[in-house]
Amino acid sequence: MATTEVVSKALPTAEGREVLDTRGLLCPYPFIRAKELLEGLPAGSIVEVLTDSEPTATASIPILCAQNGYTYECAQDGEEWRLVVRKP
Repeated sequence: MATTEVVSKALPTAEGREVLDTRGLLCPYPFIRAKELLEGLPAGSIVEVLTDSEPTATASIPILCAQNGYTYECAQDGEEWRLVVRKP
């Protein structure tokens, strides 16, 4: 049986946002990837996290934001969430 590896990736967008696609990854991996990406970005950066993990969207990313003074917005579309995180 073949296995496929799911890899999160950050893709810069035209408007300067980074898009971090963590769909297919279970907690804590989306949290870890978002934390690593945000730590490496300058103040004022925006990261859009795409996930299909409810604990990531409703618990871990909001905790990351609270711990670091980031603001975020969260929207659900079916079984996927989009979190837009702003680094002050």
